[in-house]
Amino acid sequence: GSVRLVVDNEPAVRRALLRLYTSMLRSVAERDLAPFAPLMVVFTCSGMTHILEDIRSDAVRFLDLLADVAPAAVAQHSATILRNFFGLLETQAAGDGSSGTARTALLSQGTRLGIMQSCHNYLAVYTRPALATGDALWFMGADAPLPPPAAEFLYADAAAPFAALGLFGEPSAAPTEAAAVRAQSTEALARLFPFLLATWMEASTVFAANALAADRSLDLCALVLQILQTLWRTAHADAVPPAARDLVGFLRRCMVHFPLGDGYAGSAQAEEALLAMNTRVCELAALVQLGHAGAGEAEAEAEAARWARRAGRYVLQTMGLRARKPKEGGEAPGALLAQDAAANAHLSPDAFAQLLAALWRLALGADRAGAARLLAGATLYARACPLASASKALGIRFVARAVEMHWARVPVRGALDLAPLHGVVADWALALPKLLWQLRDRNAPATAAAASALRLVCQRTRLLDAAAVAALQASLVPLFCVAVPAKGVVFGPFRAYAPAQQRAVLEAIASCPARPARLAAAVRACTVDAAAADARVRVLAAEILGA
Repeated sequence: GSVRLVVDNEPAVRRALLRLYTSMLRSVAERDLAPFAPLMVVFTCSGMTHILEDIRSDAVRFLDLLADVAPAAVAQHSATILRNFFGLLETQAAGDGSSGTARTALLSQGTRLGIMQSCHNYLAVYTRPALATGDALWFMGADAPLPPPAAEFLYADAAAPFAALGLFGEPSAAPTEAAAVRAQSTEALARLFPFLLATWMEASTVFAANALAADRSLDLCALVLQILQTLWRTAHADAVPPAARDLVGFLRRCMVHFPLGDGYAGSAQAEEALLAMNTRVCELAALVQLGHAGAGEAEAEAEAARWARRAGRYVLQTMGLRARKPKEGGEAPGALLAQDAAANAHLSPDAFAQLLAALWRLALGADRAGAARLLAGATLYARACPLASASKALGIRFVARAVEMHWARVPVRGALDLAPLHGVVADWALALPKLLWQLRDRNAPATAAAASALRLVCQRTRLLDAAAVAALQASLVPLFCVAVPAKGVVFGPFRAYAPAQQRAVLEAIASCPARPARLAAAVRACTVDAAAADARVRVLAAEILGA
C-alpha cells in the first residue's frame, strides 16, 4: 500500500517514505521481503524513468536501499534495472544522438555521482554469482581448484569434488547463473562505456593540474574505475583481448597520468582513494598484457608490456620496495629489491588484497625476471608485515598458495615459475616456526595461516632439502617447550593454539622422514597430559613418538 508513494509528486512524501523504509526494512529478514520485491522493483524502475529529475534521483536512493536489504531478490530483475541505468547514463539514450560530453553536461556532478554510486552498488549485487567466492585470494583460482589441505583426504561436503576434471567423459554442466551474468556484463560494458569515458575525460583534469581540486572530480574518477573494474572482471575474467578496444584505449588515457596523484600528500581519505584507483589501473594493465601476449600484434604487445612494467614498479613501491640494478653475474630476485626503512605496513586488508590481485596478474604476464621480482616482493612484504596487522594472514596465505600451485603444477593463464625464487621462498618457509612462536595468541588468523603453510611445505612440496628440514625441526622445539636451568620446563605457545592449529603443526612434523630426539621430547611434554590436548592431537602425537 505504501510502495506507490515512491513516485509521489511531493518530495516530502517520498523522503518520508525513504526514512520509513530505511528504519523498517533493515529489521526484516530478506526471505520475508522477497514476495514484495517484484512490486517494489516495478515502482522503483518507474521512478527511475520518470520525467522529473528529482523523482528519478529519489528512485535511485530507493534502489540502493532495496539492493542493501534484499540483494538476492533485486538481482533477479537485472535486465529491467540495468536497462534503466542505461537510460540514465548511456550517451545516446532514446536515439537523441547526443555526444558523451553533451550527455554528461546535462547532469550536475552531484547528480551524476549519486547515479554512478547506485549503479556501482547494483553491479556489485548482481555480479556476485560470477565474482563472489568468499576468498580474498579468488584471483589465484584455477579451472580445477585444489581441495583444502587436510590429514584426511575425504571431502564429505562436496558431492563430486573432482567433477570439474572430466575424468570419465561426463558432459559439461549446463550454462550457470554466472555465465548469464557475464553475458549481461559484456552488454553493460559496451553501453555504459561512452558515458564513463566522457566522465573520466572531464574529471581526470584534476590529475593534470597536479593538485586535487576541492570539487567531486576525484570521486567521479574513483567511481568510473570501480564500475569498470566490476565489469571487466566479469566480462574479461582472465585477460583483456585486443578486440576490447574500449578498455585498451581507456588504459592508454589512464597511463598518461599514472601514477594518479603522484606525490600527493594530504588527507588520508584522498590518499586511500588514490591507492585504490592506481591499483585498479595496475590490474587493468596486467589483464591487457595477458590478452595481448601472442596475439600477433607486435606494436600493441610492446605497448602493453611497457604499461605492465610501469604498473609493476608502482606495486613494488607501494609495498615499500624498490628495485636495484643487478650486478654482473646475476643475483637472486630477492637481492634485487631493497626494503625501505619504513615499509608500508599501513595497507588495509582490502587494499592489500587488491594490490595482490594486480601483482599476481602482472607476474603471470611478465618475463621470468620480472615475475620473480614481483613474487619476491610479495614474499618480502609478507615477512615484513607487522605481527598484529590484519594483512599478515593474507600475505602468508598468498605465498603458500603460490607455492602450492607451483608444486602441484596447477594450470594458469600465463606462466608460473618459482624456481628462481627458491632461496627467497625457502627462507620464508624456514622462518615459519619462529613466526608461530612470535604470533602466539596475538593474531589468530595469521597463526592459522602460518600453521597451514608449515604443513603444506612439509607435506606437499620438496622445497627444503634434508639439511633445511633438520633446521626447521630444530626451530620447532621452542614452540612446544624449552628447559630453562633456573625455571625448569617452560612451555611455548603450542598449548594455547586451537586444536586445528595444533594438528597442522603435528601433521607437518609427522610428514618429515625422521624426528630428532629433542623435538620428540618436546612434543611428549606438551601432549602427555590428557586434559591438555585434543583427542586427535594425542593420536598424532602418539604416531610421531611411536615412529
